[in-house]
This record gives sequence, structure tokens and C-alpha cells, in this order.
Amino acid sequence: MAKEKKKKSWKFRIYRFLIILLILLLLAGFAGIRVTRMLHEPMDSSSKETVQVEIPKGSATVKIGQILEDEGIISSSLLFRIATRLDGDADYKAGTYSLSPSMTMNEIRKTLLEGSDDTNTVQLVIPEGFTLKDIAAEAEKAGVCKADAFLKAAASGTVQFKYLDQTLQGEKRLEGFLYPDTYEVYRGDDPVNVINKMLARFEEKYDAIVAASSGSPVLSKYNTLQIVTVASLIEREAFLDQDRAPIASVIYNRLDAGMKLQFNTTVEYILGEIRDLTYADLEIDNPYNTYYYAGLPVGPIASPGEESLKAAVNPADTQYMYFVTSDKGDNSMAFSVTYEDFLKDKEAWQASR
Repeated sequence: MAKEKKKKSWKFRIYRFLIILLILLLLAGFAGIRVTRMLHEPMDSSSKETVQVEIPKGSATVKIGQILEDEGIISSSLLFRIATRLDGDADYKAGTYSLSPSMTMNEIRKTLLEGSDDTNTVQLVIPEGFTLKDIAAEAEKAGVCKADAFLKAAASGTVQFKYLDQTLQGEKRLEGFLYPDTYEVYRGDDPVNVINKMLARFEEKYDAIVAASSGSPVLSKYNTLQIVTVASLIEREAFLDQDRAPIASVIYNRLDAGMKLQFNTTVEYILGEIRDLTYADLEIDNPYNTYYYAGLPVGPIASPGEESLKAAVNPADTQYMYFVTSDKGDNSMAFSVTYEDFLKDKEAWQASR
């Protein structure tokens, strides 16, 4: 009797093992079919969207899969890793790719294995002191996008910028915040992508300056919009780096004294051109006109570079209230404390012309 029970027990265990094994094989089969389908079917076959995806150098498969999932190109980074492992791992190439959710995972993997094609990229060079309109025109000239599309994106596009709550509203909201630099971008790219690159570069540069200048009284007295406005004035007024911090001191000294800044560059910004100004120009009722209104203009008048931003955060410690081009012929400035000395410097400059 005991032997029969023992025999039945072994038979039951064998049957149970076989059933479990069969179930596992069926599940594995279903999973294999599912994985195969996901490898050969796009995440969204109807999508017409193309996303520029950057794969940094040295990225592991785990990181690449996560980038693709975060960008909405694939549905599962885990599946991407499994597919890669099944192929015995893969040498994916770093670069910038044009990918779409309408691509299958195998197509995406093949693209990454072949490497990016950078023939569709151009260099967008933005000098210091460019206005928003200048930058838009340069983007069109480089073949990136139409100037009107760039300006529209700058005015109302969904951008990623942590200082957005401190900028102006409307068409000039990003004036001064598109950092002047050289950018590698795609021909025909969405202008929002280009703008986000420029804003990210501004954050990087400006945050580093702020971090290195924690003791500056400017940071506790003025907000980011005001500091960038000061930097833009410096950018448009100075020719030499040595003059930027003293010019900053003139600006802050005049603000503290309640004097009008009276910068020609602010009127030129309103007019949209650089020319000899008339008395009528100086009387234009416009919030950017520092001859008409005291204090800073309502916002930046150009994109300042690193040296102008540094000077705006760390002005020279002077009593200067005036400056004018010197008579040295090297585009340097002559600074003065009194109006009488300013007039002498101005007369010397005019005589040297």
C-alpha cells in the first residue's frame, strides 16, 4: 500500500512538472512572438513626426535605450536591450539622428549601427550683440528655418528655460537670452529645437557666472532680466573687454543716482538701425528709450556674451558717471566722474576723428 502511494506520488510530480514545463514553453513562445512583433512593428506606424535624437559618445546600451524611450521613439528600453543582447551586443555609433516612432526597432537599431549622417547639418554662428531679429535672419541665411518661423517660435513656442518667468511677454520675451555662440544644427529643423539649444547654453554660462560671483551685491539687488539688460547695454557700448566692467559701473552708478542712462544704443534698438540720431529720435516715447525714461530699458537690446555678463554681475568699483570713445584711436573708452571732464573727453574724441 505504501509502495503504491509512493508510485502515485512520483507520477503526480512528473505530470505536474510536465504541465508546468508546457505552460512555461507556451508563455515563452507567446513572449517570443510578442518580442518578434515588437521588433518588426513600429511604435506608431501613422506618425509623421521626426525627432532629432543625440546619442552621446560612450553611451552604453542601457542609456541609449532610455534616451530612445524618453524621446518617444520606442515603447520599451528593456526590449531594446534584450534585442541587442540577443545579437551578441552591438557597436552603436554616437551622433545625432533623425528618428521617428514610425520606424521599427530593427530599423532604429540598424540606423544606430551604421552611424549618423551629418551632411544635413550646418553651423549657425551667432556673434555677440545680435538682436533677436538678427539671429532669426542668420538662421534663415544658414538654411535652418525661415526668419518668420524663428521669430514666431521665440515669441510663443513651447521652450525649455528655467528663467522664462523672468523674461518679458510676447515677441520680445527671449531677447537677450539666446546665447551668442556657434551651434551645429539641422537644415530645416524645428526652430524651437534651435532656440532650446541656445537657451540651454545661456543657462550653462550664466549659472556658472552666478555661482562664481555669489558675493556680488548686484545679485541681491537686481533680477535676471535686469542683469541681462545691463549686460546687453554693455555689449552694445563696449568694443574692448577692458571697458566692460567700468561701463557696468557707470550704469549702476547712474541708476543709484536716479539719472537717465541716455544710451544711443537703446534708441538705435528702437529704430532698428545704427545711424546718427536726431533730437526727434531722442524724444521717442518708448520704454526702451533711455533718453526719454529714467532707469533701465524694459528689457535687453541684444544678446550679451560671456564677458558682458560677467561685467554686469561684477561691475568695477568706481565713481564714474560718464564715458565716451577716447581719442586714442583704438576704440577704447574715456571715463569721467564729472560732467566737465566728460565734455573735455568728448571734445578730444571729436578732434581726433
